[in-house]
Amino acid sequence: MSVRPTTPHQHEGARMPHTRRLLSACLAALVAVWAAAAHADGARAASTPGDRAQAPTAAPAGPAVLPEGVVDLPVEFTVDNVNRTRGQCSSDGEEYTVRGHLTAPAAVLERDDPAVMLLVHGTNTGEWIWRLDVQGRNFAHELAARGHASVTVDRLGYGSSDIPDGFATCSGAHSDIAHQVVERLREGDYTADGGDATAFGTVFMGGHSSGALVAETASASFGGIDGLFLTGWAAVGITGDTNRRFLTAYETCLEGGLPHSEPGDPEGYVRFDATLEDFVDGGLGPSADPAVVAAVEERWGPNPCGVMVSEPMAILYDLDLVDEIDVPVHLVFGSLDVLRQGVEGYPGLFTSSPEVTETTLEDAGHFVTVDEGSERVYDTAAAWMERHAPTDS
Repeated sequence: MSVRPTTPHQHEGARMPHTRRLLSACLAALVAVWAAAAHADGARAASTPGDRAQAPTAAPAGPAVLPEGVVDLPVEFTVDNVNRTRGQCSSDGEEYTVRGHLTAPAAVLERDDPAVMLLVHGTNTGEWIWRLDVQGRNFAHELAARGHASVTVDRLGYGSSDIPDGFATCSGAHSDIAHQVVERLREGDYTADGGDATAFGTVFMGGHSSGALVAETASASFGGIDGLFLTGWAAVGITGDTNRRFLTAYETCLEGGLPHSEPGDPEGYVRFDATLEDFVDGGLGPSADPAVVAAVEERWGPNPCGVMVSEPMAILYDLDLVDEIDVPVHLVFGSLDVLRQGVEGYPGLFTSSPEVTETTLEDAGHFVTVDEGSERVYDTAAAWMERHAPTDS
């Protein structure tokens, strides 16, 4: 049986001075990154989602069904919580287990050196953003139905993965961990429940929201990734809605995180979206399937303070590194994304990439992998993988 460890409790008086210094530095970086938020808000005013009650009244989709011929295997990766990126943030250096799923056509796993896409979620979601239990809105299922393999994981401090103290890890450490998972996938050095661990010859990385920040930092810092498929993300165009959410969560982290009702629960966790309404309206456009809305509402959860408050500095580092990324990049934006607007110039920052392409969903918000029009994302992802790692070769 595996154990989900937490770090030993630290005396509040010993921890908080360091925490305050960390948060103060991150807040200064936040101000620098988000100086243009008011301008971006003006740009998005015409496209702000309307009342959700105006959404279509068609019957909602049912639960997700695994496509025929596709396997869905629980997987585990042993990783070190270290930060060897250029982004300066602290982690505890301990060993942990990151858990997730390998979803692929069975025939793909029988090939020599097949291709896979590691999918990394953002700060306020989890593995579920790629595996929502709604038919036609499960990215991993839909990619497999189109002939391609993916691995989804809960990042350290989320969901099924180990849950340390929320201040024990940070954005740079999550990029390092993603790099370690890429290495394990290439070597076949992980545990796959119900089957042998496949060694993959080609490994792409997909990232949603700040999971794309993790992916960009991992690619620029370590290499070893064959391409980036990035959704709901740009290191520019951050809006006042993002600012408001972050500052509220920042204050909570400054006080040590959310209170816990259960003794022994790990400390240092916070919700990026302070209310369920913010979570849903910040994620989905007004035309989202009611089944998607209901499923997303159930996924409103806490996030590690150390990850969230280190992201402003990580964004500054990312803006300095993005022109070093030398692999194909595809970006997916939602026109109704209240957290990112004015992103048109972002693809042009990938000056070393041999190919930069993009897709914009006109009726989608931030959660483009599950929102209205996400079928285009699945089709695009499959075609993009096929182009860069043909299955008939």
